[in-house]
Formats: sequence, structure tokens, C-alpha cells
Amino acid sequence: MKKLFNITKYSVSFLTSVSLILAPFAVSASNKDLNLSDPNTMVCEALGKVGIGCGTAQATPYVSNTATQTPTLNGNTNNNSNLTAAIYNSGNKSKRGDVTLVRVSGQIEIYEIIGGKKHFIPTKDIFYNYGFTDNMIQSITQQQLDRYPRVKVVQTEGDKNNNYYLTEGYMLRLIPHKTVSESYGDRDEDIIVISKKEFNFYPPDQFVFLERPLTRDVFQVVNGKKRYLTPMAVQRMKIKPDEIAPVNQTELAYYKTGAPIVF
Repeated sequence: MKKLFNITKYSVSFLTSVSLILAPFAVSASNKDLNLSDPNTMVCEALGKVGIGCGTAQATPYVSNTATQTPTLNGNTNNNSNLTAAIYNSGNKSKRGDVTLVRVSGQIEIYEIIGGKKHFIPTKDIFYNYGFTDNMIQSITQQQLDRYPRVKVVQTEGDKNNNYYLTEGYMLRLIPHKTVSESYGDRDEDIIVISKKEFNFYPPDQFVFLERPLTRDVFQVVNGKKRYLTPMAVQRMKIKPDEIAPVNQTELAYYKTGAPIVF
């Protein structure tokens, strides 16, 4: 990713030159990809079209908007040449530093691209609490968003001793031991820190099933102990399918076995 062009550091004469570069793009119907909504972005895109650089490289993931180029994300080459839109650092600062915020065109869900992964921001209240602003959001396609794996392991501010799985159903489950995390292939560098406000938003994940071999036997995991729930118990407790998360054999075996819940 490249820093946005800082026009305040340059002379009036240079700005005049830039305006001459921009003029044809502003009026040409064939240059619809030029972003005229933000002055800094407009300058940067125009300079890029004439082969002039726009600052020093950043570590934030970037996808080229040129279909013939091969995009690179965090040093990993991606061969999908069908991508045609750009994901780039907005250049704005928030409580989380320089960030990339994206939203699929026509949808309301907002994601933070961090460490090469997508992190869903669950509410606008949490969004603003991070210091994000609406003008930091970049529009992308669903295809582009799908290229990013989701954030799965989180910590909360002020607590580096406990890691949690953020499930696909947006619940949190404490990772009981590092060996369990390693069995999923999770790495320390995959962990992101979320605010206490966001942490408190998620309900705890206490119902699990064994993912491989696939069984729908449901267990309740509380305080390091697992308890089998009979189908009748699941029904009477009104447990919804999206409240039950898959776990692997290593994690399920780690928990001590308690008395089953049969009612």
C-alpha cells in the first residue's frame, strides 16, 4: 500500500501542475475508476496513471486495480487476475492506527482488513468507538472480500494471558491451552486485540460438536469441563444450530468429562 499524497508539503506551482494532470481525468467519461470523492486519493490516482510514485510503501494489504498485474498481500502472491478494484489504506488514523476498512457495494457490513485477514465490525457503536469514520470505508466486491480469511483468535485490551476463538456465529470461547490453538494451526501473529466494548458485545460460546468425523453430539463446555447433552436436552434448552460451534478432537479431548445433561 502507498501513503496518500500529502499536498500540504508542496508548492503552489507544483499543485498547479497536478491540477493540469487531474483535469483530463475529471472530465473524461472513460476514466470512471478515478476516485473524485477525496482530494488526496484523486491526486494519488492521477499521479499513478502518469507513472509517478505516491510515497513510501506501507505494510497494509493492497490489491492492485490493474487486472494484468499480480496483486501481493503481505508478501504473498495472489494469481487472481480477475480483481479490478483497489483496496488501500485510507491514510486516516484511528485508535487502531492506520487501518483499511472495506464494505461490499450495496451492503451495510463493514470489515477491517488487518494482518491479511478480515475482521467484521459488529455495530456502528463499536465502529465509532475505535475512532473510525465513514469516509475511511473503501468499496470492494464480494469476490475480493472472500479472498480474505476471517479473524479467528482475539485478545481483549489489557489481557494478554487469555486468547479466545471468535466463532463464525460471533461468539467467544476461551482457548484452554496453547496446544489446542496449535492443533488448529493458529499462530501468535494471527491474534488481534479487540476493545473491551467489542469483547463484551459477544456472547460466550458454550455449546460445541466434534467437526471430524462429523457428529452432531452436542456438548456444553463450562469451566474447562464438557457435558454431553441428549437430543431432548438440546430441544428443551432451545439451543439454536448457530449457537453450536465445531471443535476438533484435540480440543474436545482436552476438557474433563462431567455428568451428561439428559432432561
